[in-house]
Amino acid sequence: MSITVSPQDISYIEIEAGHEVTEIKSEDVQVIVEGGTTQGVPGPAGIGVPSGGTPGQVIIKSGESDYSTEWTTIDTSKSWEFYAMNVEYTGVETALASGDVLECTIDGNTIYRFINGTDGANGYPIEDSFYTNFDATNLTNLIVSRG
Repeated sequence: MSITVSPQDISYIEIEAGHEVTEIKSEDVQVIVEGGTTQGVPGPAGIGVPSGGTPGQVIIKSGESDYSTEWTTIDTSKSWEFYAMNVEYTGVETALASGDVLECTIDGNTIYRFINGTDGANGYPIEDSFYTNFDATNLTNLIVSRG
């Protein structure tokens, strides 16, 4: 059954339980369903979530144009060295203290991570820093320091 109602005809219509509203073609209509819950007028269809995707994937911006998105899997296997490779070098020199120096090579460049052997009050190392040079006595070219 289909009912067409124009605003000048009626200002209120009651729909009995067991029936549902399937389409609203007016911006001036508000639907109040049984129990007093209010539903707004459905808006026009728009750009939404791209179809597809699998559990654990996220949506990322995939291009310059509006609405260009895609599903992707975040690579959780990357560690600190991956995220440290695009930071700006500061040229600060730091003398080597007791602690561990770890290294990795990224795009032909070696990055060193110095972790001080002394923990602060919160249980984390006092210094946890990344460098681009290590000559066995000094770390030079500080990239970033966390401490």
